[in-house]
Amino acid sequence: ERASVAASMQTDVRQLLTNAGLTVSNSQVMPVREEEKFDYIGVKLTVAGDMASLDAALAELADFTPLVIVEGLDVWPTRQRRQKDEPEVQEATVSLRLLSLRSLI
Repeated sequence: ERASVAASMQTDVRQLLTNAGLTVSNSQVMPVREEEKFDYIGVKLTVAGDMASLDAALAELADFTPLVIVEGLDVWPTRQRRQKDEPEVQEATVSLRLLSLRSLI
């Protein structure tokens, strides 16, 4: 059952991030950790997109049910070429480590 819960979380979060305008290049279910009365179910993802899409995705994660905790967030700028007449768009690549708790009681 743990594996199906983790796979479901991975699918749902990937869809949320994609709907926010980000491109998911990698996602991985982390090993489930059992601590005290909870299973800690983790997913690690690498996404890319503009800052507005990242902001929208993080806002959506805050409202996601069941609760998803951002355990880690690493952001670095994406190098891009642009024409002289194009406006500058700030894009980034992001590594997210997300965690959800499942009660064992």
